[in-house]
Amino acid sequence: MKVGIITNLIDIDGFVKNRLISANADKWMQATGGNTGNVAFVHGVQSLVDEEADVVRWSDDPAKLNQEYDHLIVCCANQIGKHVDLAGWADRLRNFDLPTTFIGLGAQSDAIGEIPEVPDGTKAFLDLSKQLRVDANKPNIITRGEFSSSVLQHYGVDSAPFGCPSQFISLQHGLGQRCFDHQQRTQYDRIMTAAGNPFHKSSSLENTLTEIVEKYKGDYILQHPKSLIQLALGETTDIEPNTIKALERVYSRIGKWSEIKAWFESYGVFFADAQNWMHYSRHFTLAIGPRYHGVALPIQAGVPGKVISIDSRTEELAVTTGIPTVKYKDVEDMSADELIASCRWSLKDALHYDKTRVANAVNYLQFFAQNNLNVKPELKQLAEGSF
Repeated sequence: MKVGIITNLIDIDGFVKNRLISANADKWMQATGGNTGNVAFVHGVQSLVDEEADVVRWSDDPAKLNQEYDHLIVCCANQIGKHVDLAGWADRLRNFDLPTTFIGLGAQSDAIGEIPEVPDGTKAFLDLSKQLRVDANKPNIITRGEFSSSVLQHYGVDSAPFGCPSQFISLQHGLGQRCFDHQQRTQYDRIMTAAGNPFHKSSSLENTLTEIVEKYKGDYILQHPKSLIQLALGETTDIEPNTIKALERVYSRIGKWSEIKAWFESYGVFFADAQNWMHYSRHFTLAIGPRYHGVALPIQAGVPGKVISIDSRTEELAVTTGIPTVKYKDVEDMSADELIASCRWSLKDALHYDKTRVANAVNYLQFFAQNNLNVKPELKQLAEGSF
């Protein structure tokens, strides 16, 4: 079977190979779909599927795509909420007219339990998704967790709450134990911080994270928004005055605007592919921060981490995939040292992560079989792990 994989990345292979070193912030955002963390779940899907597969685009000719492919897989993000209208998806998928599977779809809300209102275009997409099933009685959507599935159920769509595919970039057994062993073995303490969003109410945490970067020989791993990428690249002439004021307020401990600019050029780090991100993570003892994939990718490389959840999306992802998590309000008053101490893994954390991942592997395996898609044999071997 020939499968077309739709992502929100734009010629990412060409970008990494030919344009990365000279790209400005706009080009970085375009290539990575507006958030460098997107490379994680796309790589996760591509790591799982054992079919003849190509990356296809929403803009591809529907008739040609329908003729050349047997099945579509859409790599999804947190697109269910008032912030996104999926009318365009509905129109394109209707014209593509192929069985379609959706992986990693998430709902966006301020808190778990609050059902978001969604645009009419998103409702149309959800209704259409049922018509694109291989089996009318089996779901074709994997969500990021129970909350996202409850939101879809509210709008009349069954789904499978098995978490983000990035949890299977590494298909090694005992990955949680490996993370714990890494923490125990490391002699030179370095902390990788996954920067949050300075324009979110959780921005009170960022000063502590920057202190950790300096004190624990770390890096400030950036994903979004563009203004932080601009700072790290030294492209500050186009940053709006209001944005500068907001950044000065959030990063007040660093100093004046000139010092903030210099700090980001020294400590701001970001990636356009998951493999290099994971490889670089191995130099650190621990990864912490509000960005889920900024913690999840180091874990895939055998480095423990803890998500500081700032909304339903980050909390749900962490809980579903077994990654330790804590709400930002519960730690925003901690000192840098206290925060790090609270984020260290225990053996219980490691065992819980491994148990959760094996359970999710079993569920992923069943879901893909129900959607007539072959997966890598390593996923089956992971699913056969005993806990």
